[in-house]
Amino acid sequence: MAERRSNYTGSEHEELIRRTMESGEKKTKCRLTPMMVLSDVARTASGLVEEGAPTQFMQNSSRLILRVLAHNGGICQLDLARETGLKPPTISVALSKMEKEKLVTRIIDGMDGRATRVYLTDTGTAINDQIFERIRDIDDAAVEGFSEEEKEMLMGMLSRMRENLRKKAENR
Repeated sequence: MAERRSNYTGSEHEELIRRTMESGEKKTKCRLTPMMVLSDVARTASGLVEEGAPTQFMQNSSRLILRVLAHNGGICQLDLARETGLKPPTISVALSKMEKEKLVTRIIDGMDGRATRVYLTDTGTAINDQIFERIRDIDDAAVEGFSEEEKEMLMGMLSRMRENLRKKAENR
């Protein structure tokens, strides 16, 4: 499996942050932004999740679909696209792969023959549970040493950032 890495790791990353913070406004073009650091954190975490993934080469879109289906079994593909933020063609391709791996099953809705409902299989549920445990371990490592108040504040800020970006995306 190909290794996914962020641009900077460990002490290199900390040194870059320190230098950037010290430079202040002098080098605004090089200054790290919250989104740059967040992107690096997300890439690193995603790489760690992939390292321990129960199925080799599971893409982020497939993990996201598993998570949504675990909470909304029997959802139609269009609603799945809305819930995940993925485009319908991406959903369709991912579901085809996931169906071949016996992670999901698609069933035509008995009330509306035009709608196809997607369900997790027992295998899909087991894989989702394994991924969730892996993510929980990575989350614990990421916030090690944070107080409960800091964790709550971080979640609040990240949730607001996500909502701000969703609004911006809707207004395009």
